[in-house]
Order: sequence, then C-alpha cells, then structure tokens
Amino acid sequence: MAQEVVSSALLMIATIIAAVALINAVFPSIYSMSGSITTMTNSVNDRMKCDIKFVYETTDQGNNLTAWVKNTGKTQIFLTPFNSTDMFYGETGTVMKRAILNGTSAPRWTYTIENDNGNERWDPGETIRIDIQSDTPFMAGKDYRVRMVLYNGVFCEDYFTV
Repeated sequence: MAQEVVSSALLMIATIIAAVALINAVFPSIYSMSGSITTMTNSVNDRMKCDIKFVYETTDQGNNLTAWVKNTGKTQIFLTPFNSTDMFYGETGTVMKRAILNGTSAPRWTYTIENDNGNERWDPGETIRIDIQSDTPFMAGKDYRVRMVLYNGVFCEDYFTV
C-alpha cells in the first residue's frame, strides 16, 4: 500500500513537471502570436478607415499633369509616412512610370493640401493637388491613367483622356 502511494506521488510530480515544462515552452509562442495579431489588426483597421479618390485630372498637353485627390475615408493621413506614397502614371496599355516625390528631375511629383485646416495633415474631406512633371509629353487624343498608392497600401486609380 505504501508503494502505491509513493508511485502515485511520483507520477503526480512527474505530471506537474511535464505540464510546467509544456506551459513554459508554449506560452512565449502564444504571447508573440498575440502581438502579431494585434499588429495585424491595427494595420487592417488603418486600411479599412482610409480611402482616397481622384476628383479631376488636367494637363497642359506638355509634360505637366495636375490631379486633385480627396480623402474620402474616416481617418486623417499623416504627412510623415505620406512621403512613402508612390505615384504612377502612363499611357493606357503601357507600363506605368513611377514619379519620385520632390525629385530633382522628371518624372517627379509634388503635392499641396488645397483646403488644409492648418494642422498639416490630410484630413477626411480635404483635397490635395498633385503636380506631376513627366519626362515625356502628354499627347492629345491619348488615354492615360494615374495611380496613387499610400504608405499603407490603400490606392486609387483613374483613367483620363488628354
């Protein structure tokens, strides 16, 4: 009878040690996974609240294209990461060119917030003016497209004819 108690006690201690070892091995993985899920949730939340739309494009039929883009989302777009925004343009059916923000030579683009409320952020309802200087002229009668891709992956694209 004493042997059964000792055997049961040893098995109970071994089970507890195995359970603690398992928890110590699995808990860090679960903890890091929850951090990844939180980060992904924040990223998706940012993308869901963010939306932009081209309003109008015009060109001087030279190398300059002007476009207006409105923030139609529910969140403000900060200008610091906005500097990681990509601007693409080109004739429909051809490979689009990437313009460089504040570049020193064409193709390049600049922006200004047309109706800024003074906080230097692109708030919902505000429109920015984008000026693209191309390395080739925009030709009359041709179809073009322009695409803006924000730092968080949200993008809008529009087609226009010169």
